[in-house]
Amino acid sequence: MLDLNALMLFATVVEAGSFTQAAYSLGMPKSTISRKISQMEKELDVRLLQRNTRGLSLTQEGKKVYEHSANILREAKAVQATVESTRDGISGKLRITAPISINQNVISSLCSSFLQQHPQIELDIQFTNGDVDLITHGYDIAIMFGPLANSDLIAKPLFQREMLLVASCHYLQQYGTPTDLKSLSKHAGILLGNHRSSPIWPMGIENKSLISFHAKARANSAVVMRQMVKDGLGIAMMTSTDCKHELDSGEFIRILSHIPIEPLRAYALYSSRQQLAPKISCFIDYFAKHIDSHETQDILKLPNIHSVSGS
Repeated sequence: MLDLNALMLFATVVEAGSFTQAAYSLGMPKSTISRKISQMEKELDVRLLQRNTRGLSLTQEGKKVYEHSANILREAKAVQATVESTRDGISGKLRITAPISINQNVISSLCSSFLQQHPQIELDIQFTNGDVDLITHGYDIAIMFGPLANSDLIAKPLFQREMLLVASCHYLQQYGTPTDLKSLSKHAGILLGNHRSSPIWPMGIENKSLISFHAKARANSAVVMRQMVKDGLGIAMMTSTDCKHELDSGEFIRILSHIPIEPLRAYALYSSRQQLAPKISCFIDYFAKHIDSHETQDILKLPNIHSVSGS
């Protein structure tokens, strides 16, 4: 019988993106994790992970084993969380608002998992467009992207994502590839936002340049924006995770990769640290800890084998 601990270690490595990061998060020697996974590969007589210049990637067999291993890891965490939930009294109604532009597949998966681990919670999550007054609308938590406006709310970082400029091969073949910021401004773009959003790409970090462009289309959904880029309507600024599949397949091309872009940062906002209810702190901590694994699982639902960054 396979070592269940080895299966959970394997899932942790995939979700962490590297042996080094998994070892750090688990407080275990990297050599121990590598040895246990190698032993499991020997018992199964298959290779689960491939090392390449881009880091680690799952083999076809590895993808199947990961799906089962992730379920085992989630169940183990659920048992622990259920006991802790009963002990700590995590219960009651929890109202959350999140931006429409966030990956709703990932958020729904994460919220479902949270509810399974905390069955006494009643969750109300609403996807909204624009700032929401937590007090007026009765929300416990607001998930928001930075930069944040000054307020009396407490903000806790949840995650950050690399931002990229991308376009489809078809678009670049038809209109050419921009080689500098001046030529970039002459291209059509797809804007993630609403009618009040300015068509501007912030390029650079220390020496930032704001590049105005013609918004061929705008949408408050990353899914819609990605489809428009696929259809060759223009260039878009997207998170690396939102376009990972298309970049890996060669359908999208990254543009001006030598110019850094400020990463996208997400925060959980709540009204008062002094009156922070256990259910609120529990959800925020759970979100920050598990968002990467749920995002990985969402990417792996796509039809190809995908690279796991890191080494």
